Parts: sequence; structure tokens; C-alpha cells
Amino acid sequence: MNSKITPNELLAQVNQFWSMLDDMAESSPESYQKFIQRHMKDGKDFMKPPEPFLCVQTKILYPEEKMLFINICEWKRVPAPQSDSHPVPLIAGKLEDTSEGTVIDIAYSPAVLKKADGDQVEQDQLIRLAMKYIEQQNKVTLCHSYHIAPFRQKGTLQALRNNLEGKPKKPERTKSRSENTVDMTLLEQLKTISVKEEKEELNPHIQLIESNPKTVKAGLIEVISSTELKEEDLLATPRHELSVVNDQSGKPQKVTLTVTLHGVCSVSQCDLRVSKDDIMLEVPGKYRLCLDLPLLVNEDSTTAKYNRVNNTLTVTMSVADSPAAKHQTI
Repeated sequence: MNSKITPNELLAQVNQFWSMLDDMAESSPESYQKFIQRHMKDGKDFMKPPEPFLCVQTKILYPEEKMLFINICEWKRVPAPQSDSHPVPLIAGKLEDTSEGTVIDIAYSPAVLKKADGDQVEQDQLIRLAMKYIEQQNKVTLCHSYHIAPFRQKGTLQALRNNLEGKPKKPERTKSRSENTVDMTLLEQLKTISVKEEKEELNPHIQLIESNPKTVKAGLIEVISSTELKEEDLLATPRHELSVVNDQSGKPQKVTLTVTLHGVCSVSQCDLRVSKDDIMLEVPGKYRLCLDLPLLVNEDSTTAKYNRVNNTLTVTMSVADSPAAKHQTI
């Protein structure tokens, strides 16, 4: 069954809507004014630009290692999920290289960010959803360890908004723009609707004459859902501390990782993998932590101890004299 609307059907719907407004204006001028005012207000709210919420700092590991700043924003144009079991939509800009690293802007619905405000687990899931999206759409590999930057956005606010909205640089105002275009009312704009049938597609293209027309670049705005992600990609990052212990001469002797795992009873619940230069810890259904180690370690001599009193896992790794490439599961 073909669900595509034809140009004639679309014109019929526009004419029907126009007739409805005419009838309302004649029969109930007060209701007509309220209708117009309400939709103008809704449109004004919808057109509000995105606002920064927080900035996440992490790294791109592949294809080239460099700093990455993720500006998490709230934007009313992003719909909220229908329920907790439905996908979480997002709108993303493109990766932008700067002198201080790479920047990307990710926008969520204000309702989604309000729920995550003050809830560390919810906030972590939204950050990991954004990171997974960046990896999938840009064919890069990110470091899964991150921290919240002390500033709300990286770069200028205008650059952030332009990137999400797909705005080109503003052209200089010229006298060629008609004053009639600026002063057009909502009803006059409806009259300017024109339908153009594409040669290769049956979908009609509707063009609205606006006082400030915008050009949205194809492929710049993407919406994805959390259902595309695996469960382990949305696990919380536990509180942790990574440190290097030196001997009396000041030479690095071992690397220790201390992780707080609330709700974990023993080390048997932990899946711990250590290589010469990174470590990955996962508690199925609860936590996931992946870190780059500051020094090469000897994975064969790694030990792990769990303290049930304070729910703390301590991993001790001796610094390697020579590189080791074998991965070991503890």
C-alpha cells in the first residue's frame, strides 16, 4: 500500500484548512483570534534556539587521537519519548575541528534533560547514548571514560546554534528584500504555499515564504533511538580512581585502580579484563568502565581484591619492564 500523499491531496487539505479559518473568522471572531494567537505562541516556542545543558570531555581514539568536547543541549524541536519504554530521540550537529580539539553538539528534549538533572544514572545513559551515536555516524572510536567540563559549552553559543539548526552564515541585509515579506501575516503566508512535484519522487515539496528563511543542509540533522544500542552501552560508569605508585627511587612500580561498586556482593560478579595498556571492568546489568592505563603493565601479575564493607574493588597492576600484548580475564 502506497501511503505517499499526492500534490492534489495536499492542496485539498490546505484548501480545507483555509476554509475552516474563513468560517471561524466569520462565525466566531473571538475564537479565531484565540486560535491564531495560540498557534503563533506555539510556533514562537518551537522556534526558540537550543540552549547548552552541559559539556562532556573525552577523546577520539581512532582514526586519530584527539580531544573531543560534546555539547549536550536542550531544544524544544526535539520530541520527548512517548514513554520510558520508547526510544529517546536526539538531534546532532557535525564534528567540528578547532585549535583545542573536536567539538560536536547533541540536543535532547527539555523533558528528557529535566529528568536527568540530578540523576547521575539517567545523565550517564544520555551521555553514553550520545557517544554511541557519534561512533556510529562518524565511524570513529571514542574513549569510554569521560568527565563533565567546568563550562556548559565549548565554543560560542552562536556556533552551537548554527551547527544544530544547519544555518549558513547570515547574509548582509540588502534593499532587494521586500518589506511585504517581513510584514506578512500567518494567513498571508498560508496563501503562498506552493506545491512542486519532483521528477524522481512522488513526495510533494512545500515551500513557505518566511521573513527569515533558513537552509538546512542535507544529512546534518539526524534522529536516532536508544533501541539501536546494546544494553552494555548504556551501563553506568562507577566512581573510580586510577593512580601510579612509585618506589623509593621515584621509579613507577605499580598502577592501582580503585572502583566503588554499590550493589555488588563479591568479585565473582565482576568481569575484569586487563591488557598491557588498558583495563575494562563490567558488572552485567549494572556498571561498565573502560580506561586507558598511564603506563604499560604486566597483566600476568595483576591482582584484584573486593572489600564488602565499603563495596570497593582494588585492582593492582605491576608496571611492565617490557611490552606485553596478551589479554587476560580474571
